[in-house]
Amino acid sequence: MSLLQARNSYKPFEYPWAYDFWKRQQQIHWLPEEVPLGEDCRDWAQKLSDHERNLLTQIFRFFTQADIEVQNCYHENYGRVFKPTEVKMMLTAFSNMETVHVAAYSHLLDTIGMPESEYSAFLEYEEMAAKVDYIHQFGVDTDEDIARTLAMFGGFTEGLQLFASFAMLMNFPRFNKMKGMGQIVSWSVRDESLHCEGITKLFHAFCAERGCLTKSVKEDIIDCCQKVVRLEDAFIDLAFEMGPVPGMTAKEIKRYIRYIADWRLGQLGLPAIYMVEDHPLPWLAPLLNGVEHANFFETRATEYSKASTRGDWGQVWDSFDNRKKKIIGIEPVAENDGVDMFEQAGVAAE
Repeated sequence: MSLLQARNSYKPFEYPWAYDFWKRQQQIHWLPEEVPLGEDCRDWAQKLSDHERNLLTQIFRFFTQADIEVQNCYHENYGRVFKPTEVKMMLTAFSNMETVHVAAYSHLLDTIGMPESEYSAFLEYEEMAAKVDYIHQFGVDTDEDIARTLAMFGGFTEGLQLFASFAMLMNFPRFNKMKGMGQIVSWSVRDESLHCEGITKLFHAFCAERGCLTKSVKEDIIDCCQKVVRLEDAFIDLAFEMGPVPGMTAKEIKRYIRYIADWRLGQLGLPAIYMVEDHPLPWLAPLLNGVEHANFFETRATEYSKASTRGDWGQVWDSFDNRKKKIIGIEPVAENDGVDMFEQAGVAAE
């Protein structure tokens, strides 16, 4: 039995961990309508400066499309090659959650009155179109292709590219602005962290079965990481084209994505390359640790983590800082040391 072969019966599971990921995703399901956005409309019209609205507009232009590209990977790439039922269940659950993210981001954009023409505006910006063009280069024609694609999407698309936007967006709830948006982002962070963990597990299982993680493939994956970081640098510059906004600069976000890049490389068993020692955005962890932003008079509190809302986001970054000390010497990290930093602190879905 292998990841590329179908099984005639539902059980016994060959990959029980995949079923566990399916279950964890189901336990934390949410829908866009659970998030109140009335105050966000007022904030958009009355509280935000022109600089802030421009930064959000540039992020929003690509935000929905980014998750469409991820969802397409689950269908068009992973769906073609991975056959065991429990693995397909995990991938289908992850893919379904991406449709929720797409609908949630679209709900936000529609609520604040952005025209539908903005959904394709990303094509007019080289900084955004280049990200899509690069993503489209990845496929599943060979074992090596599959390994690179798992690393690219699980590690550097869901795990890095999206987190750059998450960080920039979460600066606004920090100043009591766009709190509904902040709730959507907080829930999306939990989902994407789960996806990163699951796809990284699949990456290690596949590479172990097929023996395809050659020196050349490892180098390709590191190159992918560096390419994604460069693309994000350009996108961040575009977002900050009118200058910094209160509480956040382009330089800080660029350091943050390098910090995250090293973490994702470590999860994949590869050495860190950026060596950003301290978390560049210390304000981010406490914000993500706030479970609910709901206005009591506008909607019920959903307490998104219906299955589990335990843990401390501060521990996420502490665990990363401690773990980085082990890889400063450019030593590959063992697979069983690649637990997601969000999971390790007890804040990921259980």
